[in-house]
Order: sequence, then C-alpha cells, then structure tokens
Amino acid sequence: MRHHRKLTDDERRQIIEARAGGTSAAALARRFGVSTRTIYNTLSRAKGARSASTTTISTRLSARQLAGFQAALARRGITDQPAALRRLMGVADILLRPADQVVLDHLQAWSARVATDGAAVNHIAHKLNEAELSGRPMPFTDDDMTTIRTFAGGLAEFAEEFRILWEAQLAARTREVDRALEGVAADAPKP
Repeated sequence: MRHHRKLTDDERRQIIEARAGGTSAAALARRFGVSTRTIYNTLSRAKGARSASTTTISTRLSARQLAGFQAALARRGITDQPAALRRLMGVADILLRPADQVVLDHLQAWSARVATDGAAVNHIAHKLNEAELSGRPMPFTDDDMTTIRTFAGGLAEFAEEFRILWEAQLAARTREVDRALEGVAADAPKP
C-alpha cells in the first residue's frame, strides 16, 4: 500500500461522498491506496476542522443478539457493521416511531367490540353457572349460540385484520431499513 501518495481533488471528493454514504475509512484507504490517517485528514480538512465531531459509543450484547444482527446484515450482503449501525441510527426516528394511527384505531375499535360482545358471552356463562349451581336445566338458547358464534367470528376477523396490518407495518419498516442500508453492501471491501 502506498502511504505517501498525494490524492487528487477528484479522489478527495469521492472520499468525502463515500464516507458520507457510510463507507468505512478502512475500505476507502484500501480503495485509494492510502492510509486510514490520510482518509481522516482528508475528511477533517473538508470539514474545515482538525478534529472530527464524532462520539464513540459502546454497548454490551449477548452472543445471540450479536449473531442476530450479523445474520440480518449478512442477508443483505453487509459485512461493515459500524457503517450499518451508523445508517440505522440515522433513521432511528423513522424506525422507532410509535405504532401507526391506523393500527391503534383498529385496536381501539376491536377493544370496544370485545367489551360489548365479551359482556354478552359473560352474561351467558353467568346464567349457565347459576343454573348448574342451583340444579336447574341449562337455559342455553339459540340466541346464546348466535352470540357466542358472533364473538368467535369477531375474534377470527380480528386475528386476520391484525395479521394484515402487522405484515404491512413490518414490510414498511423493512423497506426503511433497506433504504437506510442501501449501498453499504456495495461499499464493503471485496475479498
């Protein structure tokens, strides 16, 4: 590797753009045949400051958490974990936003329906328990059966609606992650 070579203005521009896109300094150093120090100096000069305004963070992960993160990156062809983390942190406000209002509205409507239908089912159960405890015949009517079937059908409808909403939310978040990580795999050093 040549360490004392002078970069051209075009190479400096490419370095700045690639770094802004999340490419690691080590990958840039290999690509341009210079040291990582040269890459950092180029970036610092471009900012007009001698020191980078970055913060180093550290965190502890279990082996399972790290393996899960690495597997998710590997599925996207990404080996540069720091670049991926920086990209994901850059879109944290999108990825970590609260649940969509549509989902919350559906859950609230379903909760109201469960309260109403559930109260009717509870009344039927109470009536049957009283009859059993007092030794009377079970007063179970066709209307009671209809109420229970309606409640069960509502549960099945909710499960399907929630599955559809959940899959749509998951697909939207996946698209956001893919957009955030776009280009990281392409910038990864080739073996």
